Amino acid sequence: MATEQDVILGVDIGGTKCAVCIGNTRGEVLHRLSEPTDGANRSPEAVMNSLADKGKTLIATVGAASVIGVGVSCGGPLDTTTGIIYAPPNLPEWKAVPVRSLLEDALQLPVRVENDANATALAEWKFGAGIGTQNMVFMTMGTGIGGGIIADGRLIHGRNDLAGELGHQTILIDGPLCGCGKRGCLEALASGPSIERSARESDLPGREKRVLHLAGGDLNKITAAHIVQAAIEGDDFANAILQRAGRYMGIGIANIIQMLNPERVILGTIAVHAGDLILEPIRKAVSEFAWKRSAEVCSIVPAALGDRAQDLAAIALWLQ
Repeated sequence: MATEQDVILGVDIGGTKCAVCIGNTRGEVLHRLSEPTDGANRSPEAVMNSLADKGKTLIATVGAASVIGVGVSCGGPLDTTTGIIYAPPNLPEWKAVPVRSLLEDALQLPVRVENDANATALAEWKFGAGIGTQNMVFMTMGTGIGGGIIADGRLIHGRNDLAGELGHQTILIDGPLCGCGKRGCLEALASGPSIERSARESDLPGREKRVLHLAGGDLNKITAAHIVQAAIEGDDFANAILQRAGRYMGIGIANIIQMLNPERVILGTIAVHAGDLILEPIRKAVSEFAWKRSAEVCSIVPAALGDRAQDLAAIALWLQ
């Protein structure tokens, strides 16, 4: 059991950048170092060696005796038992990389490895919008839609670490093709790229008024951020796109509420930036598609940790 005097080394492995930090059990990040991942030019072993060196530097600043362990947050698929990462979409060259054993050998500390959505769910539960809950669902809403499930006070992994793939529930049987190979997944209907595609392909009037202007007049450069910004500025076209995505997201969350009966669903990324512009259609769809008794005990809120989430996700692995 961690105490208030203990600190944890956190390692965040992303497709674009990696970071190593030292944090305490109160969710305070004390020291942090980061670097580009540069997966195209560096081998997984080279990246891990560099992260281990940064870890040694940070451990030296606080004293090895106070560090109880290392938490690693990374995109899946991965095996939490062995600590092996199996070619995440953002790191396709990382095929069966033994992250846990590499870091344990280098740092002489116990290492826990978790997929980033589950780790962020733990962070929001311990330090953010999920404080005080026992049944909580966290969902990313960005490039993809992932999730982490806290049920009766513990993180759910499933038989082979695939619990929480909430973005790949089928919403429309004949819907758009998802990156996973299925059609009509929630991720294919309400993620950032799907919102962008919807705006580019929509026949609704008004796209050129604000969204296209923010994209520099290039239809192919429309981003979810442009759509959110235009909606915040009162653009009807952008708002309609968010309303549609929000309804799909709400249907997916209603399914989750029916199955898990959580007291809170926490949404990251787009929901944080767009606020009620997308939360309201989500909540409306939930009230329509979930049982009233299940829906009325579940609040749907934006994530609270912001830029701290990635660091705290790795740290939270030692606070279960």
